[in-house]
Amino acid sequence: MSKSVFFRLLKTPIDDKGDALAAQIAALNATGEVDSPLPGLGEGLGVRAETYALDPADFALIYGSPFAYWVGPEFRRKLRRFPPFEPTAGRARRGPSTGDDARRVRAWWEIPPDLIGRYSRWVPYPKGGRLSPYHSDIPVVVAWDESRRTFLDFYGRPGREIERPECLEDFFSPGLTWPRRASQFAPSAMPEGCIFSVRGQAALAPVERLPMLMGVLNSRPFDFLFKLSLGRWGFPEFIVGVLQRLPWTEPSPQESERIGNRALECHAIKRDFDRSDEVTHAFCLPSLVYHRTDFLLEAGMTLGAESQAAQARLAAIQAEIDEIVFDLYGLSEANRALVRAEMSEPEAANLEPETAEEDDEGEITPPEDLPARVQNLLMWCVGVAFGRWDVRMAQDPTLLPPLQVPFDPLPRCTPGALAGTDGLPPANVDAIAPESWLRARQNVLDIPPSPTLPHSPTPYPLPIAWDSILVDDPTHSSDIVTRVRGVLSLLWGDRAGAIERETCQILGFDSLRDYFRDARKGFFAFHIKRYSKSRRKAPIYWLLQSEKRNYGIWLYIHRLRPDTLFVAGRDYADAKVALEEARLEELRQGLALSLAEGLDGLPPTDGGDERGGLSGSARRRREREIERQQKLVAEVTEFRDRLDRVALLKLPPDLNDGVVISIAPLWELVPWKEAQRTWEKLVAGEYPWSTMARRMRERGLVKPEA
Repeated sequence: MSKSVFFRLLKTPIDDKGDALAAQIAALNATGEVDSPLPGLGEGLGVRAETYALDPADFALIYGSPFAYWVGPEFRRKLRRFPPFEPTAGRARRGPSTGDDARRVRAWWEIPPDLIGRYSRWVPYPKGGRLSPYHSDIPVVVAWDESRRTFLDFYGRPGREIERPECLEDFFSPGLTWPRRASQFAPSAMPEGCIFSVRGQAALAPVERLPMLMGVLNSRPFDFLFKLSLGRWGFPEFIVGVLQRLPWTEPSPQESERIGNRALECHAIKRDFDRSDEVTHAFCLPSLVYHRTDFLLEAGMTLGAESQAAQARLAAIQAEIDEIVFDLYGLSEANRALVRAEMSEPEAANLEPETAEEDDEGEITPPEDLPARVQNLLMWCVGVAFGRWDVRMAQDPTLLPPLQVPFDPLPRCTPGALAGTDGLPPANVDAIAPESWLRARQNVLDIPPSPTLPHSPTPYPLPIAWDSILVDDPTHSSDIVTRVRGVLSLLWGDRAGAIERETCQILGFDSLRDYFRDARKGFFAFHIKRYSKSRRKAPIYWLLQSEKRNYGIWLYIHRLRPDTLFVAGRDYADAKVALEEARLEELRQGLALSLAEGLDGLPPTDGGDERGGLSGSARRRREREIERQQKLVAEVTEFRDRLDRVALLKLPPDLNDGVVISIAPLWELVPWKEAQRTWEKLVAGEYPWSTMARRMRERGLVKPEA
């Protein structure tokens, strides 16, 4: 039996590889044989842990015949004895492509909650995304036509002219899912009611087996086996065809229970992080509200310590699961050392995806720092003002419903959402669910029957912008900064002013108004970033702003009505123009009166001299003030006129089109280049399937084809 010799120099610095290879060849020529294995490091490792000799036929002992020459023959033969993952453990399936993600995929928060569900229109759609073992929220939904049992308006795609998508019979089942390309194989729970995808593939089994499978598949030994069979370590594609044939060893009932319990604990810890992330289905409250103290910096330090403790617990559980799986496969200490050495390689942990199909596919979610926590707090305050979040749950967290179990369907509204007794967003203050109904919920999926519950006499503690409009105007009762301060005052009481000052200091702004007005570095920019996932940019709070940023209107997309822009123009912008015009007239009259008093020989006023009237400097100061006010009047008037022009286009949004298409007609008012780019595409005839494009064609706003 002839053997081939292999030299491995992965750990050798690149500048030293030539000398190292020459030294290994010289040593081999001098002795005529590969050095004996180094004790404790595995059968194939030589003294220098770099020179290997084996029969090439041994590659076939592992499925796919990977070029893994550093793995010893005893290890290969042991794996050969085990049956394949499918059908022994479960089924592995690759999902379909939608054929047109821009048409059929949305962020879940873009869509009205009553339209989410298999029998509504939009269905949760695991689509890869960031690396997150055990638990990963599903940020996107896909348009589904249950009557045809296919994607909405889907009739096949090139190469597969069949309207029914592949793996249809496995849709909506609970299972596990993972990003196709990542630094490690890290499946997370896939709830019931999802459609898995080509980039978010799935492992399926009876629901009682899923916790055990989640633990084993997330173990370091299984990750090693998968990468070994793929023959690639840095961001490989974890494809189902290989998973189906990986060696599987079935745990005993006791081992299965132990692994499953540990996996569920990991899932619970990971999902707890989402309780303070408002773009996830588990969101309850911002972290700085959960840990409300007199100082935000102090709360941030406590949260950081708790996060580190949770990560340490995850690492301890993972180590325990790894040892159980090592035992299941009967790996010796030498082979365990080999696995640990390979899986700790920096090449496997730090490489970037070579051809990432998602902006964040396979990457690890970064931790939340204090400025991000502060901005999330302010964003939640805005949501409270618009009636998206229930501030009563911040006052009394016992009102929060428990989360659903891991493989149950996702809720249409998060635990922290303001809800009516149907579990959906209320249309007015009278439709808000009373505290008695909230306390009766068994979990976030539970909808107690409201007629049998007594109504709470306690009124809702804050005003809500039911018309979906807040303004950047300190003189108006619907001023966004005033409403945010109202939330802070409700929660922090006399400390609210100090909390606001600390907030501004942490964020580097002189005032909250500066933060909300700065579209490039302030609230709107942060909001767009936080509400962008899986190539979807979907801010739900829209800023319409005047040219010099002295006035603005904020809209909340889930309360928009066909007449919202007209209401914004008449009830808000008109009132602002009238107010500033009156102020201008008041300044003019004040100046004229002062000058007239000087001519009449009355006593000097406002910096006048003994001859009466205004001094030169005082008069110039008054004139400059009038000039500034004239510019402000012109600015808000131009803003009002632009708003009217958009309203007269009569292009109300259809949120099924998605945010970027819905916001596009407002591009002249929205300080976001994406809106203008999308409008130009619509005018050029793109997105012909959208409601917006149809309405634009009806109004002659689409350029005719050349």
